Parts: sequence; structure tokens; C-alpha cells
Amino acid sequence: MVVADNRAYDYSRDYLNTNTAVNKPEEPIKKQKQSPKRKQKPKVHIMSIIMIFSICIFIISRYAYIAELNFSIHKMEKEYKNASKVTSELNVELMKTVNLENLEKVAMKKLHMQYPDVTNQIVYVSVQQPVVERSEGNNSYSGIEDVKENKYLAYAKTAISSIIKVLD
Repeated sequence: MVVADNRAYDYSRDYLNTNTAVNKPEEPIKKQKQSPKRKQKPKVHIMSIIMIFSICIFIISRYAYIAELNFSIHKMEKEYKNASKVTSELNVELMKTVNLENLEKVAMKKLHMQYPDVTNQIVYVSVQQPVVERSEGNNSYSGIEDVKENKYLAYAKTAISSIIKVLD
């Protein structure tokens, strides 16, 4: 077999330079294998998430408790209105049943009561509170304003004592 001479391509050049580094096909440069860097994960603070979640749960539970209390207050107000309505109706019924003539007969016969004698037994008393100006040197006398103020203090004392009795 005869080999055709192909001079379009010069094989001698490749043949001669196969051992030289100039014409060697480039091999990819192998880098030393480094340990693969771990990707930085975003730092998640579990404790902060748990705290925020617990605060949210706490706030929601407080709102639920407040709603429950409002519901029970509304229910009790309805019960109170119904009870006061029934009480007023019962008082009206009681007043209808009381006969003043029968009451007068029972008082006179069983309890031996009598009407007062107009001339001897009725006494009218007029009571006036003296208004005395306060002198700066005399602090023992209380004026009308002080009496009214003491009355309010007495109301406050009774209210506080009744609250204490309820708490005990």
C-alpha cells in the first residue's frame, strides 16, 4: 500500500516536539485540594427566637384572660339586672298585698297600740345648728364645713371597714 504524501500538514514538527513543554497540550493546573470551606450559615439565635415566641404567647394569653373576664362581667351584669328587676317586681307585689286597714287592726288589738293624743302626746322640737365664727385662737370648736368633712371621713371609714370585713 502506498501512502500518499500529505504536505499540507507538517507532521515532523509535532513528532519532534512531543517531549518539549512548549507544544504539550495544556493540562489543567491541578490545585492542591483544600478542605472544602463550609458555607457560613446565617447564625440563628435559638434563644432569642424562643424568648420572642414566649413573649408573644404570654401577651396572647393575657388578652384571652382579659376577654374571658369581660365576658364573665357582662354575664354577671345581666344576672344582676334580672335579679334587681325580679326584686322590684316582688316589692310591688308585697306592697299590693299589705292592707293598711288590717295592719291597723292588728296593731291596736294584738300589740295594744293607740293613736297619740293631739294635746298631750305630740311635741314639736325645732333644732338649729348654731353657726359660730371660728376664732383663730379657739380650735376646739368645729364649724359646719368641718362637720361635713368629718361626715365624709366617717363614710370612708365605714367603707374601708366593710371592705376589710369582706376580705376576712
